[in-house]
Amino acid sequence: MDTELKQALSEHIAELRKTLILSVVTLLAFFVLIFLLFDDPLVDFFLKDIRNLGLSVVYTTIAEVWTTKLKVAFIAAFVAAFPFISFYFWRFLAPALYRHERRIIGACFFASLFLFILGVAFAYFVVLPFTLRFFVTFGMDTADAMLTISRYVSFLMAFIVPFGLVFQMPMAVYLLTKLGLIGPALLVKTRKYVIVLLLILAAVLTPPDVVSQLLLFFPMMILWEISVAVAKRTTPLREKTEE
Repeated sequence: MDTELKQALSEHIAELRKTLILSVVTLLAFFVLIFLLFDDPLVDFFLKDIRNLGLSVVYTTIAEVWTTKLKVAFIAAFVAAFPFISFYFWRFLAPALYRHERRIIGACFFASLFLFILGVAFAYFVVLPFTLRFFVTFGMDTADAMLTISRYVSFLMAFIVPFGLVFQMPMAVYLLTKLGLIGPALLVKTRKYVIVLLLILAAVLTPPDVVSQLLLFFPMMILWEISVAVAKRTTPLREKTEE
């Protein structure tokens, strides 16, 4: 029995190592491809909104543009490789799951990916232009703007990525409700605590200014109410099995 257990464990470790190697190779392949072919258009795309306001970006160190382009290429590569990496880990975990579990997790994966893209798109195309216009207009009578490319890209990533993560809230609530860990009654009961928690979360996830925090907080509250509605329409697996 011990020999069989060791053999099974060795096979799982070998399969996990294969999955990790495939993930790293896929990420590196996308990174090289994007850096060589698409990095300049991506950087121009990220700078489009600030240039539309009549501003330009500068760099203050010799390697700043180089490191910023590397950062942009890596982030884009991770986003592009994420579906493939998720598939690799899904293939690794699938044999250990029941059919209904595979069906639920597969549906949640695609829904989660869609919600993340929706959150990032909402932040970039809706919230970001308003935020930039507000701050640039507010400061133009006080000082001349001189933005460095690295700090602007860092601000951009710190601004839009939290929206993608926060948009996962309905999916997280659905999974927890499906597993029977929470219920709609608990969500309604804890609403006032959730408001305080979301305010703290918005302050942590966004750049340190009130406008960005509020622009993240209000969508989070809407998503929370959507999550409560989702929980009310979700039947836990335990109850479904009993039926």
